[in-house]
Amino acid sequence: MHSDYDELIAIVAMECRLPQAASVEEFWQKLVDGESVITDLTDAEVASAGVPEEQRSHPDYVKRAGVLDAVAEFDSTYFGFSAREADVLDVQQRLMLEKSVALLERANIDPQRTDQRIGVFAGSGMSTYLFGALRRRDLVDSLGEMVVRHANDKDFLATRISYKLNLRGPSVNVQTACSTGLVAVHSAVQSLLLNECDAAIAGAVYVRVPQEAGYRYQVGGVLSPDGRCRPFDSGANGTVFTNGLGLVLLKRLRDAVADGDEVHAVIAGSAVNNDGAEKVSFTAPSVSGQVTVLREALEISGAQQTDITYIEAHGTGTALGDPVEIEAIKQAYGLDGAPCGIGSLKGNFGHVNIAAGIVGLIKAALVLKHKYVPPTVNVREVNPALGLDGSRYFVVTEGLPLDQDTTAWIGVSAFGMGGTNGHVVLRSFEQAPAAPAAPADGPRILTFSAKSEKALRRQAAALAKHLAADGDAAPAEYAHTLRTGRTRHPHRAALAVVDRAEAVSRLKAERYHVGSESGPHDIAFVFAGQGTQRTAMGSVLAVKNETFARRLDEAVAAVNDHVAFDLWKFLVADGEADATDTSVAQPLLFAVEYALATTLIYCGVSPRYLFGHSLGEVVAAAVAGVFDLRTAAELVATRARVMARCAPGAMLAVDRLDPFADLISAEALVVAARNSPQQFVLSGAHESMETATARAAEAGVHHQKLATSHAFHSPLMQDAADDFLEFLRACDMRAPRIPVVSNITGRLLTEYEARSPHYWAEHLVRSINFADSVETLRQLGVSRYIEIGSGRSMSNLVRANYGSDLEPTLELAQTLGEPDHEEESFADAIALGWAADPELPIDHYASAARLVSLPTYAFEKDIHWVEPNLGFGAEPSACEVRTRPGTPAAREEEPPEAGGRSQDAAPEPGDGLHEATAEIRQVVGTIFESFVGGADAADERGFFELGGNSLMAIQLINKLRTTFEVDISVQDFYEHSSVLGSTKVITALLLGEPVHV
Repeated sequence: MHSDYDELIAIVAMECRLPQAASVEEFWQKLVDGESVITDLTDAEVASAGVPEEQRSHPDYVKRAGVLDAVAEFDSTYFGFSAREADVLDVQQRLMLEKSVALLERANIDPQRTDQRIGVFAGSGMSTYLFGALRRRDLVDSLGEMVVRHANDKDFLATRISYKLNLRGPSVNVQTACSTGLVAVHSAVQSLLLNECDAAIAGAVYVRVPQEAGYRYQVGGVLSPDGRCRPFDSGANGTVFTNGLGLVLLKRLRDAVADGDEVHAVIAGSAVNNDGAEKVSFTAPSVSGQVTVLREALEISGAQQTDITYIEAHGTGTALGDPVEIEAIKQAYGLDGAPCGIGSLKGNFGHVNIAAGIVGLIKAALVLKHKYVPPTVNVREVNPALGLDGSRYFVVTEGLPLDQDTTAWIGVSAFGMGGTNGHVVLRSFEQAPAAPAAPADGPRILTFSAKSEKALRRQAAALAKHLAADGDAAPAEYAHTLRTGRTRHPHRAALAVVDRAEAVSRLKAERYHVGSESGPHDIAFVFAGQGTQRTAMGSVLAVKNETFARRLDEAVAAVNDHVAFDLWKFLVADGEADATDTSVAQPLLFAVEYALATTLIYCGVSPRYLFGHSLGEVVAAAVAGVFDLRTAAELVATRARVMARCAPGAMLAVDRLDPFADLISAEALVVAARNSPQQFVLSGAHESMETATARAAEAGVHHQKLATSHAFHSPLMQDAADDFLEFLRACDMRAPRIPVVSNITGRLLTEYEARSPHYWAEHLVRSINFADSVETLRQLGVSRYIEIGSGRSMSNLVRANYGSDLEPTLELAQTLGEPDHEEESFADAIALGWAADPELPIDHYASAARLVSLPTYAFEKDIHWVEPNLGFGAEPSACEVRTRPGTPAAREEEPPEAGGRSQDAAPEPGDGLHEATAEIRQVVGTIFESFVGGADAADERGFFELGGNSLMAIQLINKLRTTFEVDISVQDFYEHSSVLGSTKVITALLLGEPVHV
């Protein structure tokens, strides 16, 4: 027996798709429940599959099958196929691509970021889908017969998976008929042991289309006369071929343990051989061949014969196959010893043909994981001809628990027609469980991504459903798994949560930050002004975040050098100090906001723009480098003092200005702030404000008196501005390193303004144009804002300026939020930053000791199907490509419209060539659409961006040449491969002009 891990291989992930079982979990449940998924077909279903009436009405025609759901659906965009290419791609290869993605995610491997060499060892059945595709002559002619054949040739299964998923290990197609899946596993094991790869995908697929066709029973054949498979039963009289696939992800055991992978089972030994000529016919099984392969695998495993407690047999339920297999088991594993169960899943799922062995292996691994053997179904009486009575072997007809405290060993067999036999010996692995994450000490950031916005929402829904049902894992483990074990796609989302319930709630409500590669990335920091301060603001975050605490220390120390009080007494959580006084409020806001902004930047959240409300602009300028910290601290302290010395006044927030026009024109009041199209602040003396308040009530104006002691941003601040100017003349000011938007002008702050003492002095008197500032940022493409300060008042003002039409594109986060949720708010700001830039390091918010199971990618599927399969006598006229309404093929009969944008502008209507060029463009668009789908005459995307490939390009170039009778070169096409670019090239060639597009 192996004393170490050197020659042991771990199964770290499994995937399958079978009738009525789209996942490993559903597969296992069907086995445990003892269900059979082979169902009756209606005559209408069989007829729709193209089976002629004379065949389906024959008494020997069996209308039963195991049918996979929704095989016509495929996410072509995810894998970069054009619509046309996806239409003709073999369904077996589609399913393997999708399940390979899921398998890697179950193993928490991102092939785009890993340095592991991942191999692929896989096989498929003959493509019956090709029969229908070849009869669709328009598709064959437009794509080229080579493209159609390559899309269906099983030679390209493994390499297509490697190419589409960027896997760089060995990529080998395996074909040994019914033993293909198990032989693929053996090949992967050998490759891992030879260190040719670090991980390996192994498996097989078989899908016969149309699925709803039954079969013709023949006496003496291998097929069941009633569509039921009865392994080892006295009435066993044939098998039933069904559709499905299975995949496993293998690693060397030592690597799996080191990587923290979940080990479902361990492959201790495997062997492959062939019967040679020692049997009655080419298709017959051989006792001697099977005995040899079983003994070899057992010897390699290091196990003893009596260690084997269960054998997942090939068990086809045929009169010849079952007795031969049982005899081989008895000879290879011996007659004496502890009881050994025998079973076969073919009673449940039928004979999955090429995938039979891999599906059996997955069942065996699940048996070891759960320490339970499900019953073999359809066994009413064990066949006495098997000679099991009195031996140590028995057919498992009822669920069989295994000993939880001992190592369990299982043999798995698969025998291919033609004589290639495979056998694998598995053993259980008692894995020391990784310590679960401690209860959440602070928020965690969940991140996920997808190829489209719709798929992103599907991913969120799948996560919400899983998390709602999974009470074992912690948010830290969810975050860690999503961050490290998933491929990063163009559309992404992030959210900060403190517990599972919050995660479920926010995912269901789609309350998360989103971003995309093509969308806007720029972030603006918006700094809050006076009135948003509160005692102890930032104190909770300072306890939890060392970086913020350190930067707050620095800012407070700088402020304390220039004030007559200790700012710290306003920052302690149990303090009773009043922070409403201007001389306190402004230094307090400055210190906390400066520390918040610089901490965010230190964490990697890089603002493209800064702006603030009143005092907030001063903090923004300091963060931008206009003032250094010491200068800014003294400047803010001085600003607060001179403003506090001014005559008292009042301020009133209103939602419209017209009732106060006379007061404003008489300068009794001024508009201190234009915060949004419906939010204004009036400022003035108490007497004038009393008049304004009464008038607001009379006119039905929404109004609120602000809790201020002075009339800020009004002429009543002029004395303060004059005193402040004298101070500012001695200050060192520099150009901003980060662009700042001015409150006064509503435009980007110029270097002259930033370095002007007069600008900062007038800031005390002039009106705040916050609405114009937001509009400037909106015009610059900004839709992401992080509020620097306490609460969400700035976020609300920004939202008010975007309006209902633009609000869905808006992303807002706060840094402190509510007093009890400062740490959560700050983490949410980091989450917004990650959505904008996924390179942002979030390890602090997404690390854990173990990886956990989470939903795999939620594909956004469309219908891609050429039908019917004409091998059953349907007429060619019945053949069509079926797509969902709105997909390219659904509008195939409609000629695409001319026009659209181009890097080189299309001719204007006044151009004499316009009409001819438009016609050319229309024809070119139609040709493009016939090759890739989804293109039209206005499309600016290149042929390869649309999903075309080099083989299709040659076909398309030839089509353009013959259609327009021009000699368009391959180079010209590659350089100008869009519809509009090709139109320009063809037009130039028709006119005999040089190609300058």
